Amino acid sequence: MFKFKKLISLCPLALLSLTILSGCSNDKDNVRVLRILNSEDYIYEYEEGDEEYATGEHDYQEDMIDQFADYYFEKYGEKIEVIYDTFDTNETMFNELKTGKTTYDICIPSDYMVQKLYANDMLHKFMKKDEIWSNISPFIDDVYGKIESTNKVDNVTAKIADYSVPYMWGTMGIMYNPSYYEENHGVTEDEIHELMKDWNSLYGDVLEGTFSIKDSVRDTFAVGLIHTYAEEISTINDKDELTELFNRHDEETFKLVKEDLNDLKANAFGFETDSGKTDMTTQKIGANMCWSGDATWAMTEARDNDLELYYSIPTSYDGDETKGASNLWFDCFCMPKNAKDENNLTEEEKAQYALGEEFIEFMCMPEIAAQNCYCVGYTPAVAGDAMLDYMYDCYDVRGVVGGTEIEDEETGEITLVDDLVSGEDYIKYDLSYFYKDSLEEYDLSDCVLYADPDYVGRELTAQYPLEEVLDRCAIMNDFGDEGTIQLLDMWESVRTNSLPTWAIVFLCFEVAIGLGLGGYFIAKKVSRKKLKKARKNA
Repeated sequence: MFKFKKLISLCPLALLSLTILSGCSNDKDNVRVLRILNSEDYIYEYEEGDEEYATGEHDYQEDMIDQFADYYFEKYGEKIEVIYDTFDTNETMFNELKTGKTTYDICIPSDYMVQKLYANDMLHKFMKKDEIWSNISPFIDDVYGKIESTNKVDNVTAKIADYSVPYMWGTMGIMYNPSYYEENHGVTEDEIHELMKDWNSLYGDVLEGTFSIKDSVRDTFAVGLIHTYAEEISTINDKDELTELFNRHDEETFKLVKEDLNDLKANAFGFETDSGKTDMTTQKIGANMCWSGDATWAMTEARDNDLELYYSIPTSYDGDETKGASNLWFDCFCMPKNAKDENNLTEEEKAQYALGEEFIEFMCMPEIAAQNCYCVGYTPAVAGDAMLDYMYDCYDVRGVVGGTEIEDEETGEITLVDDLVSGEDYIKYDLSYFYKDSLEEYDLSDCVLYADPDYVGRELTAQYPLEEVLDRCAIMNDFGDEGTIQLLDMWESVRTNSLPTWAIVFLCFEVAIGLGLGGYFIAKKVSRKKLKKARKNA
């Protein structure tokens, strides 16, 4: 069964505690402090009922942070304190580190920001890279391992994999609700599925005013760039050439993409940072330009209300005649430089860096990665047997790795998988590209799932796109200081441009309602509904 659960954000009391702790000395009670800066809703936190997810030696009745503290104490006999703070955007995180008001032992930025941090001489090199990377998927190792950046201080170019390790990975795509458009726009489900294969759908009449776009400069810029250069992109077959175009940031490109994004904005319901997924589950909007992990969360949440949401990665237009593109992204563990002299570390500084690496290595254990995946919906960069078990548990019609039979729960009748009708009862879904060379207990043939069709085009596609889709996805690069300044100027212009008339009328209406009900909403704290299990085991 699909056992995905939502993550509860840190409550105000917890945030207050963290604020108090951030002022504490590492020497208090001789307890060392590990400080972590991560995105919101991006790590396992315990909720009642999570015991059923338990695997290995780790206790699912504890938050992941507490599990690590216990693990570290059992391994070294030393108590530690973990301070866990969150940020909303990569740019906010960069500014937080740059100011140095608070030092962090670990941060988790996106790939292009890792490049920027290295370029600004802000990252510490891993001391035991091989151990930390040992459970990372060979696919991720190959793709991410090629990314380089140049340090502006000493002009040294290095692979950023020496300074980071992917935590989660995914794509940018379109989440959509076919029934929303069937009921309100008179299009059939087949028509909306076909429409969503193309980024151009966000610019057309059918979706006008019904979708939201990410309030994230690099992600939305990428969509505008792909749409702007769609004709040229369709002729590119070489991955390096595609990546080069995907990262254009000359003056002409900024001008053209700015015009494109103004058109996109005029056609959209609005911008959002984190509300898009809940807006989809409540049917406030019909589509959302989103990250694959948010789509996974929303699609699973929606199942509880018999609402069918889908996720498209627009890499193939008009069948296979025209090729599109999208973004392949990585969010990564890094260790900011905190030592006074990196070339002459004190014993205390070495021990602090070692503590950070211990946490990263812990988080990259397959059973820990699987636990995180059950919780947040995003896909870990980790492979291995425990993660393949997770895939079978969630998506395979057999439900057990290596199984060959399905038992009818009511009649007890046994059906051999080979007797099922492909395309009706299951779809063969090949994940060998991700799990190859990472398995100990299972063979490569086990990487081909007998996937439940109900999850193809939905959660399974969002978490693990097929290899041919990923071949059309490019990675963001850092634009450098000058390019970033031009990008942010362009983005600010797009963000502050006048809204279309219909949007102004809608917002005025919303404000009027908000003023009338303001007292009620202030008095009543609204919390998100706890996500239930999506379906029962067969």
